[in-house]
Amino acid sequence: MGDFRETRVFVDAIQKAQTPAAICNVLIAFTQRFGLHTVCAGTLPPRGAAPGDQVGHLVLSSWPQEWIDRYVSRGYIFHDPIVKHVRESGNAVLWRDILNDVEETRQTSKMMSEARGFKLVDGIAMSFPTLEGSQIIMSFGGEEAELSKKDLGVVSFAATCAVAHALGLRGADRYGDLDMLEKECLQLAARGRSHCEISERLCIDHDEVTHHIEQAKRKLGPGHTLYRLGEAPRLTPREKECLEWAAFGKSEWEVSQILGISEHTAEKHLLNAKTKLGAANRVHAVAEAIRCGVFD
Repeated sequence: MGDFRETRVFVDAIQKAQTPAAICNVLIAFTQRFGLHTVCAGTLPPRGAAPGDQVGHLVLSSWPQEWIDRYVSRGYIFHDPIVKHVRESGNAVLWRDILNDVEETRQTSKMMSEARGFKLVDGIAMSFPTLEGSQIIMSFGGEEAELSKKDLGVVSFAATCAVAHALGLRGADRYGDLDMLEKECLQLAARGRSHCEISERLCIDHDEVTHHIEQAKRKLGPGHTLYRLGEAPRLTPREKECLEWAAFGKSEWEVSQILGISEHTAEKHLLNAKTKLGAANRVHAVAEAIRCGVFD
């Protein structure tokens, strides 16, 4: 994704996808250029969870069904060194780099040998938090993954867009479960209104506002993006500028030097933008800003 135009085309395609399978198709159509032909993403099940419960944690998957059945029935997720690594680090990394750094066990060797039977020879994996504090583990696989450090960042961005939309679709399905005050509080928060402003507008206590928003988020489930239910978030010109430079991979310090502000101020503007966009991290914030036309 070399520019905003190409990025916007991809984000638009993801947003038009209305099912997990459709999201996977758009995502894999993009990642196959890197030798990544299948993807699986989900939250981590509790240790010892039954196979059926493990499958319930999937958010996106284009893995062969036979491999999913085998992976969950044998509890591989609880012993997979790739999952363990990205759970702790978060950053996108090649499978082979992880496996080269860990001591090979009989179980790991068996798992990877079986995976190769499904053309899952190499790939990349990453993790990122949702708005509710849970963790998404995401893994792309293929027969020969070839990615530079820059490519890893590009795929991470694409992955974040895809998972954010998939989780948003889950949340949209549950929107009807919210009561009137939960919807109103959530919609106003989505538009960048503070809890104090919402309290005054709806004539309810500040604590009630907090309660209704938290209740709504719990009902909607992990990964819900607040602004999706209301108007586009209102970023200040400075917040928008900082986020635009962040979209080009600039660090807080680099943004501060470009704009002539302190690093602390740049960090504050990016945090405010992330909060208004209902994003779990900076990459997610950029994706959501592009999706709702903040940069237009």
